Amino acid sequence: FCTGLAAQAQPRTAVAEIKGCTDATITGRAQLSEIPSQEGVKQVLVELTVRGLPDGKHGVHIHETANCTPCAAAGGHFDPGPAGNPSPDGNHPFHSGDLVNIDVHGGSGVLLTLTTRVTLAPGPLSIFDKDGSALIIHEKPDTYCPQGDVHDCAGGGRAACGIIEGVEK
Repeated sequence: FCTGLAAQAQPRTAVAEIKGCTDATITGRAQLSEIPSQEGVKQVLVELTVRGLPDGKHGVHIHETANCTPCAAAGGHFDPGPAGNPSPDGNHPFHSGDLVNIDVHGGSGVLLTLTTRVTLAPGPLSIFDKDGSALIIHEKPDTYCPQGDVHDCAGGGRAACGIIEGVEK
């Protein structure tokens, strides 16, 4: 019964054009698609491609504000609740916007991941709240801070940013 209804739901889509924070050669694109699971739970598929980053792993997070000028204007990690603390040392790696690292080889990387921590639809976990959201790629890997608040454990400085915008169907 529920599975049939969930399968009929229209997927919601958003995109973010990724640009380097200080290096104009960093470019990319992210597409976010909200799709129901077989159980009807909302999940968001994140498909990210990027070029121009140094090889290695880089932290990827959805940040709390749709502003990339400068990249610091994107604010902290998206985390509407229950703790509601966007500071990387406050609730990391349990923020709603915390994603897995992207691995870059030969200057380009691809990330495909699912998250149930955010939605594109209206509601308390929507990344389309009053000030929107941005996707940030960090200079370093996110170690997920197993020792707590350790300098740069959440990815360090911001290498690239893209404002997440809904796509009209």
